[in-house]
Amino acid sequence: MNTFEEKNIIKIACLYYEDGLTQAQIAKIIGVSRSLVSKLLLDAREQGIVEITINSKNEYTSKLERSLEAVYGLKTAMVVDSKDLTNEEVEKVAANYGAYYLNSRLKSIKKLGISWGKGIRRVVDSVIHSSNTEVAVIPLIGGMGDSHVNIHSNQLCYDLARKIRGQSKYLYAPAMLSDEQLAIALRSNQTIKSVLDDGANVDFAIVGLGNPYAGSTMEEIGYLTEADIQQLKTDEALGDINSNFFDARGEKVDNEINKSIVGITLEDIRKIPQVMTIVDDLRRMPIAKIAIETKLINILVTTDKVAQALLEEVAE
Repeated sequence: MNTFEEKNIIKIACLYYEDGLTQAQIAKIIGVSRSLVSKLLLDAREQGIVEITINSKNEYTSKLERSLEAVYGLKTAMVVDSKDLTNEEVEKVAANYGAYYLNSRLKSIKKLGISWGKGIRRVVDSVIHSSNTEVAVIPLIGGMGDSHVNIHSNQLCYDLARKIRGQSKYLYAPAMLSDEQLAIALRSNQTIKSVLDDGANVDFAIVGLGNPYAGSTMEEIGYLTEADIQQLKTDEALGDINSNFFDARGEKVDNEINKSIVGITLEDIRKIPQVMTIVDDLRRMPIAKIAIETKLINILVTTDKVAQALLEEVAE
């Protein structure tokens, strides 16, 4: 590159980056085409004449988000910077991210599916009030006993529908039964089947991602016994979504627990266009990896530590 060419590139770069002129305005001033201006600006960056520095504390997490999306094929990744935050603060920020994303998508959603759990409760609590009367909020699974009602799918549907001024449906059935034949009968009931069919055909779903061996809410509220957990280990179950336990291939394990669930299946979840989950606990990273790679989820809210671990798994 001769001196004249370099000076021309520098002039164009200064007009664009320092003076804030558009490429069309620069083309008119210099007397060249707009496409040439665009090419010279690209040359300026490639040759090191122009270096762009993003001066923001969010640059680090933004890079992690883009890497997760590129490496894992996620529709969207949102990463929380957990530095100097307590676990409770991380949970709150993650819920805010999930709620913000949901709020931004409500205008394009007709049917919104809700599973159950503490993380989803935090998202619902963080959603801002709005008017989206065309949105139907649909439970993806039955209730989890008489306790902890505030994290049940029906209650979450009711609360979210009120906040967005939408409609809500309810699934009047337990999430899990002790008898497989009773579960089959309930799933065949016309009223329950209608809600499950709607749940399998939502536009957007919010689901929990559970680790049955560490911090399991199902164990905490008494839905899983120690014998159940031992059986899950024997069956090589690693995690669950919507209380459907899956193995390392993301396939539903063949056991009595899974056969007794009243809710939509893993196969149903894979067909939903947008499925969001929150993973703010490093212990759930391996489960998240399986769920992402086997197309169970495609929108991830997580922490920088989990994001780094997911990316390191691929690098290895």
